[in-house]
Amino acid sequence: MAEMHTYKVLALVIYRDERKLVTTNIVRAKDKKDAKKQIERKYLRLPDASEVIINEEIDIIKLV
Repeated sequence: MAEMHTYKVLALVIYRDERKLVTTNIVRAKDKKDAKKQIERKYLRLPDASEVIINEEIDIIKLV
């Protein structure tokens, strides 16, 4: 079983009406890819969200 880690994820959410939201989230995940998927799923469920931008190299930090 994969070990779970805590990640801090910075995400830019772009809405259909051109509004933008920058948000920081703390998630438990196996790795950076899993953390990114969790946040994308969370914000793309919003009715007006059109895109979620997360740079995996810079915007995801593993917390100790």
